[in-house]
Amino acid sequence: MEKSTIVAIVVLLVVVVGFIFKKLMDSEVKKNDPTLDDPRDSDTQLGNQGVKSHRDKH
Repeated sequence: MEKSTIVAIVVLLVVVVGFIFKKLMDSEVKKNDPTLDDPRDSDTQLGNQGVKSHRDKH
């Protein structure tokens, strides 16, 4: 392959990976929106961030 073809493929891959990464980051921001009915992190005491205070045990 020519050098320019390889450079074009690498640039395209970087753009695709960047787009996927941005979509994942946007979905995480949406999940952590404080205006949701059931926030993701319900127990925000110091040291407990990310741990839910109640678990559904079936």
